Amino acid sequence: MKEKIGLVILKRNILLFICMLLLSNTYAQQAEEELAAQFLANKEYGKAANMYEKLLNDNQRSIYFYDNLLKCYLSQNNFSDAQKLAKKQSRRFDQNPFYLVDQGYILNLQNEQKKAKDLFDNLLKKVAPNEMAIYDLAKAFEKRNEKNYAIESYVIGRKLMHNDLAFANEMAGLYNDMHQIPNMVEEYLNVLVADESYQDEVQGFLQNALQSKEDYELLKQALNKKAKQYADKSCFPEMLIWLHVQRNEYDLALMYAKSLDKKNKERGRRILELGFMANANLQYDAAINCYKQVQILGANFPYYSYAKNSELEARTNKILAGNYTNEDLKQLEIEYKNLLNEFGRNTETANTLRSLAKLQAFYLNNYKEAISNYEEIIQMPRVDRNLQAECKLELGDFYLMRNDVWEAMLLYGQVDKDFLQEPLGQEAKFRNAKLSYYLGEFEWAKAQLDILKTATTQLIANNALELSLLIQDNTVDSNTEPLSLFAQADLNYVQNNDEIALQKLDSIGILFPKHSLSDEIIFKKAQLFERKKDFLNAAKYYEIVVNEYGSDILGDNALYNLALLYQNKLNKPEDAKKCYEKFIDNYPGSFFLSDCRKQYRLLRGDQIN
Repeated sequence: MKEKIGLVILKRNILLFICMLLLSNTYAQQAEEELAAQFLANKEYGKAANMYEKLLNDNQRSIYFYDNLLKCYLSQNNFSDAQKLAKKQSRRFDQNPFYLVDQGYILNLQNEQKKAKDLFDNLLKKVAPNEMAIYDLAKAFEKRNEKNYAIESYVIGRKLMHNDLAFANEMAGLYNDMHQIPNMVEEYLNVLVADESYQDEVQGFLQNALQSKEDYELLKQALNKKAKQYADKSCFPEMLIWLHVQRNEYDLALMYAKSLDKKNKERGRRILELGFMANANLQYDAAINCYKQVQILGANFPYYSYAKNSELEARTNKILAGNYTNEDLKQLEIEYKNLLNEFGRNTETANTLRSLAKLQAFYLNNYKEAISNYEEIIQMPRVDRNLQAECKLELGDFYLMRNDVWEAMLLYGQVDKDFLQEPLGQEAKFRNAKLSYYLGEFEWAKAQLDILKTATTQLIANNALELSLLIQDNTVDSNTEPLSLFAQADLNYVQNNDEIALQKLDSIGILFPKHSLSDEIIFKKAQLFERKKDFLNAAKYYEIVVNEYGSDILGDNALYNLALLYQNKLNKPEDAKKCYEKFIDNYPGSFFLSDCRKQYRLLRGDQIN
């Protein structure tokens, strides 16, 4: 028995010794790798080469060690050892084309272009009719920036495999790198010929690659050709719809949408979706036209009621975006009521009822009916819970406008509770935090805002951060009176009491000159003038924030708003372009950066969406 126990202990100790030895070797190699990498980073190429020679000898398949050793040789113009290394690895791994291509790469660095060309041409002649062999050879050429040879590898590969669509995605990427737009477009469309399911990816690649009107015209011609050549495929007319939307050519997009809708028996769905897209892009006339086309199909079609409601929504958006009169608003109210009378007041028309309530609450001051309509939606059985929550938030905003802060707080709290950790719940929490800020409860408001800094929705996180910093920067001492006055002005702004808001803002400047709130005061005045449609004064105040407080937290907001004013209200596209250019250079981390790039490209005439 003792002998058996001793044998077990001996085996265990031997196993432990082996593990420790392996572990020790692993740690030793890691230390060597780190030291070699450090020598390479410090450009001590001789020392690095000595270490990588040993490391590669111990691990002959390591591309990482090989590449670094080759780099060391080449950095010292040691072409002889570099060539020996590439040939040695090529003999070891004769099926791997990377080492053969590297031999030509080294010859080129020695100005031996003819020898390199002969070597590369020979590789192309000998490539096997095998997808992986062709792919590896092309990637080997691409690695050494021999993109023409990489493309030639794929072209030869297509012939060997008798497949004109093979490697289309890889070739498109190479043509894009080489800025050969016609070839790039052709290959990306070949990707769709082979597999339509890649349509979204191809659209994304093209949207990033195409910049000028000429590029988009080229794509249009290529798509028209493919649509005729492959009439059975829907992807090409769908791409034409997408393209015309990019260029804001909704009439042409509608033509293709109607054709596809009829061909696929979609009964108006595709045309309706195009209308939704136009409405989202603020192209209200185009949206209205799409919705009318759906209605023309007849009341017995499934999307008829959606189209009627959506048309009224688009007309509402168009009117509210312009210089409307009270009569315009009353006419809209009548039309909403007529629509509800036609289709009834139920879950299917809840969105129509919501639009009516919003119009009555925020534009017509029809308080009683607005509250009644919102309450009706909230209490509807089986109504969409998101719609119900959105109505609660809007009703809360309406109560806040009427200074009924407790009702507003109650509704925000309900949504916060029902949608914990969801975007709607976070939005409700933000509105409640802002309400506490309006009331001067700064400590409580900041605690809630700090929770929202990590909100899943970037806009909420951004807004929470800005308001939290405003409170933090202006409550460092015990005197919170300036911030209280500013919060009251902010509340009056929300309640459309513009003159009271301006008076309170001015009072801060009089009572507390050169206060740290100065940039917020100027920015709020700009917003007030913009709402009053005094766009020249609004631009003046935004410019002050940009020029005097550009590095502060409201700098990007002010420049973004100023650019939009120049673009959409003051008809100064060149000034708007300058603002967008400045924004892109100065605020690379801003929430508004993506839209600034989009608007800049629009003004430059590259693309619309």
